[in-house]
Amino acid sequence: MSEPGSTPEGAAHGASERSTRGRSVVATLRQLWLGLSTYRLYPENPNRPGFAPAVERVALAANEALATGPVDVEVRGDRIVWEGEPLPQDDALDRLARACFERRVERLTVLSVPDAADLERLYEVLSRPAPDLEEAGGAEAALRDSGVASVSLSPIGPGPVEEADHVPEELVSTPLDERLDADVLASELMVEDLGGTPQDQAETLLRRLRHVLGDTSTAVGSRIDTHAAIHDLMGDLPDDVRRSFVELLVDRVAQDPVAERLIGTMSNADLTRALVDIGRSGRRDPVELARHLAVAGARHLDIIDLTKALAAGHEDAGTIIAGLEQLGIDVDRIDEAPGGGSVLEVLAGYLRDTENDDVRAVQAAVHASAEETRGLQAMALADYLALETDVERAGEALGIWADELRDALRRRDERAVHSLLQPVREALLGTGEERPALFRTYVRRVLEEGVVVDAVIADAADEEPRLASLLEPFGEEGVEALLDLVSDEEDRGRRALLLGALRRIVPGHPKLVAARLSDERWYVVRNAVSLLGSAGDPSALPRIAEVARHPSPEVRQEVPAALAAAGGAAAVPDLVGLALGPDEEVRRPAVSALGSLVGPEALEALGEVALRSADRALRLQALDELAGRAEGREVLRRLRSGGPGGRLPWRLRRYAGRLLSSGRGR
Repeated sequence: MSEPGSTPEGAAHGASERSTRGRSVVATLRQLWLGLSTYRLYPENPNRPGFAPAVERVALAANEALATGPVDVEVRGDRIVWEGEPLPQDDALDRLARACFERRVERLTVLSVPDAADLERLYEVLSRPAPDLEEAGGAEAALRDSGVASVSLSPIGPGPVEEADHVPEELVSTPLDERLDADVLASELMVEDLGGTPQDQAETLLRRLRHVLGDTSTAVGSRIDTHAAIHDLMGDLPDDVRRSFVELLVDRVAQDPVAERLIGTMSNADLTRALVDIGRSGRRDPVELARHLAVAGARHLDIIDLTKALAAGHEDAGTIIAGLEQLGIDVDRIDEAPGGGSVLEVLAGYLRDTENDDVRAVQAAVHASAEETRGLQAMALADYLALETDVERAGEALGIWADELRDALRRRDERAVHSLLQPVREALLGTGEERPALFRTYVRRVLEEGVVVDAVIADAADEEPRLASLLEPFGEEGVEALLDLVSDEEDRGRRALLLGALRRIVPGHPKLVAARLSDERWYVVRNAVSLLGSAGDPSALPRIAEVARHPSPEVRQEVPAALAAAGGAAAVPDLVGLALGPDEEVRRPAVSALGSLVGPEALEALGEVALRSADRALRLQALDELAGRAEGREVLRRLRSGGPGGRLPWRLRRYAGRLLSSGRGR
């Protein structure tokens, strides 16, 4: 008998199960990062907007992933490894890995579905500075001491998790106080005994590191806090030896697993600066070294552009001067960068790929700016976009802009939204086909569901609602985003809030709403009818009237009120037609809509319905509407006594007489 999985069918089934399991692991990790992002927006606020939905999404993803066992992954630099293989490149996963790596966390394990309290404590740990965590005994101890049992953070070294996907290599118990620092590592490597040329010393150092890192039989090699210790050790090496060592690692990265691992311990910022340092010594072209790393698969292609920029001097993110220079970019030297390259492409690389300190420096330059400074930044970005001919590079710049705009929307900062949005809109719209499409793509990223829903929730609790004024600068894109959200929103309260915001925005965009009248979903058409009516545009009357033939009664019943709101007196002929028409679903709403209008046209129309309708209940309703209005009572008297238009039947005349005598409607 063949063993399970030994047949082609078994192998295919196993691969399918692993793929499904992998997707659930990725989904869980991605939701963990999104929850952390939400937490970091309002770290001191226990009722932070959007956190409860984030907790729910984490629970849903984790529940599915945990059905087949704990989620157990390794963190290696800015990558996450599951079952011995790196997970696919994903911005959320990379950021989660970086948040762990910066705090010396090399393993993340989800053992059970974390609740809101567990996630809050986990995110608090992953938001604390690394030195604070070290003083608290490390991330593992800090999380454990807070009472969290559903998730664990640890350096490589704790025992395997029962039923875990994968037991990492080098997995042995590692008490925190036994970790070796750079000095101990230097002693183990006998750094002081290195001799010969810098190249010889680099060869010797790599050979000794290979022995130490590969020797799992001794406590020393298995207890090294690899990333931090090697990082510190390299910083302590003499300049020539350090350059030779980095150069050797780059040359060997494709063939030597240890060289690949050591390169992996370096952040993009450290690695780029090391390459540029080699270039400035005249030894090698740093861009060629970066290209070698990219070709070998040890780094993404953006390491090349980042190296070009740093080699050209675009490094100081703390310089605060006008325009793009506020972000530490020497715009006068753009053309000097080897091989060209976009300044904002470099900035995108920083925000995406550099270590925590670099990200904080760039963000500080952006977030700490005054309102006038932010406007200058946006105008400088608009000028750049107007000149940038490479759509891909423009897209990278827009990615940074979108992050800023999204943050402003979360803060509900109307001025920031306007100052960031308007210059870029003017630079990209009306300039061919590609750029408007690019603008719309990134605006829709800003207006993602979580951001807009959070703004809706916050707006509901605000005495002075601002959602409409926040979204109005987005123009058609803002209307489309809200329409999509209304279409998919199941919560009635949120849907009402979204519709309220749309009613204040759609008067300037009736065509966008009218386009939704052809949607196959009846509730989308119903919302569109209501919104078209609230726009108050008489030109929309023909389109609204057409919807009176819609197969859904819920849609048809919405038409009369929309006609009245859109056209006022101009809607009277359509409303009379509906009131006297064959559709019982819209007759009463049509009479109610006529009763909501002011002016003689509506009163005469109610009289016509009272005279001509074959539906007795509808005639009574029309008489009630007339009796409730001072001007309508005169029409009521005429209908009772007879006149040019005709006279009511006997029973209806008696009813009209009672209405006139009582002074009120039925």
